Amino acid sequence: MRAFLKKVVFLSALALFSAQGFGAFAQDSGTVAFVEGCKAFSSGDWNSAVIMLRKASAYAVNDTPDTYYMLVAAEMYAQDFESALTDCDFFLNNYPENLYTARVKYMKGKAMFSLGEYEKSIIEFSDFCHQYENDELYPSALFYIAEALYAAYKYDEAETIYERIITDYPECDKAPTAQFRIESIAQRSREEKLLYLLKQTGEEYLSAKEDYERQLKMYNSETLSTTREKLENSEQKNKELEDQIKELEDQISLLKANGGKLPPDAGKKKTSGGTNLPDVTEFESSDEILALLKAKLIQIQYMIDKNDQNGAE
Repeated sequence: MRAFLKKVVFLSALALFSAQGFGAFAQDSGTVAFVEGCKAFSSGDWNSAVIMLRKASAYAVNDTPDTYYMLVAAEMYAQDFESALTDCDFFLNNYPENLYTARVKYMKGKAMFSLGEYEKSIIEFSDFCHQYENDELYPSALFYIAEALYAAYKYDEAETIYERIITDYPECDKAPTAQFRIESIAQRSREEKLLYLLKQTGEEYLSAKEDYERQLKMYNSETLSTTREKLENSEQKNKELEDQIKELEDQISLLKANGGKLPPDAGKKKTSGGTNLPDVTEFESSDEILALLKAKLIQIQYMIDKNDQNGAE
């Protein structure tokens, strides 16, 4: 396209120079601005080209499709897309059937794309493709339609057009980029599937974790309740056994205080828990009674220690 533009610059300058004499050419400010704009354009000095061509367009002698076409092209190269879009509309309104009309429509679509107006650029490039199917810029227009769809996250639609470019226009300079985009879409699809699986797995993990923590909390609650009940039972048994120990100690004290004899009802007492103490009246010897009471005391103490151990477990 740049070669085409340089050809336009050369022919436009030549036509202008031929139409006017050298003297008039040197004196006409509009002509000078146009020639300077052409020189800047040819050298790739786009900002200077924009300034000089816009100045030239203010003169009636330069009010031509060539001037505005080169102005739009210079603005596109200078990335002044807003100004390019405005001048594209001016050109298309004033020269709808010109030699450059197709290329101006193409640049208008590209200016919209560069400004992020993807939906509008799709419409403009689609209109270009419909009107200029045989134009050399047709595959490039298709490419920018696909790029606009890709930028708008419409990957499936974009992929279809990229594949068409590769299949129908393999020699197009956009074909390698189209192939890269297809690979990118495939990679993105794989990443999205992995992210979906990761999300699902994460949700299942959180659900399982919450269920585990709930079950653990219930188990701990039940275990605590069972442990508390065991402790209460042990405490109750210990109290009963301690009562027995106290009564046995009392009997031993009475036995010692009465010279080895107990009152008639001393051997018939019961503990608060209802456990019978040994009937000491059945024994004649105080030593036998004392030994029996001590043996019972040791047995009860053992039972208390055992209850404390079970409660701790």
